[in-house]
Amino acid sequence: MDSPISLQALLTAAGPDDALDLRIKEAALEQYMLVGIRRTSADDIAKRAGVNRTTLYRRMGGRDEITRAAFTHEVRRTLAEIGERIGEIEDPLERHTRGFIFTVTTLRDHPMIRRLLVVDKDEVLSWLTLEAGEILRIATVFVMAQVSANRARLGLNDNGQTEFYATTVVRLIHSLVLTPDAPPQLDTEEQLRDYVVRYLQPLFTAP
Repeated sequence: MDSPISLQALLTAAGPDDALDLRIKEAALEQYMLVGIRRTSADDIAKRAGVNRTTLYRRMGGRDEITRAAFTHEVRRTLAEIGERIGEIEDPLERHTRGFIFTVTTLRDHPMIRRLLVVDKDEVLSWLTLEAGEILRIATVFVMAQVSANRARLGLNDNGQTEFYATTVVRLIHSLVLTPDAPPQLDTEEQLRDYVVRYLQPLFTAP
């Protein structure tokens, strides 16, 4: 079955990476997971990527630009994984439900997020909240595509609320991942499923 959004388009939404750009982004993520963002210099990233500092700045910019690009790359990669995992689910309501559950659990268990919250909690939380506009925008585009495709399979027209619903879901998932101890307490897959069926599904299927 075709995915409701092109995974390749999602992965290359900001322009296709060449091998060197990709190597720099992945080197940055690896270095951040070792010592955190604050304790990583541009020289550290350049050394891990096997490039000199001049090449690093010419290709990616300074550390903030590299960090933003690296996080955006990881978001696209993770969304592609989620899209593949739910893409074979035939029933649109079940795909909607499993998509929400799998996204929350995947992000909560994401090795990079978990590691960065240990080694550099304050800095990573800043990047995932105050600096998260582009990340949330990409996630919203992905969810909008999923919602549109699943509503079409149910024979429902676009009710003009697809973007609103997608932004609401993305903001909810963002909060559940970064602030898991606040209500609503959705700690298990069963609790997540019940929440989707009770509260999100009626909005998703609204005429």
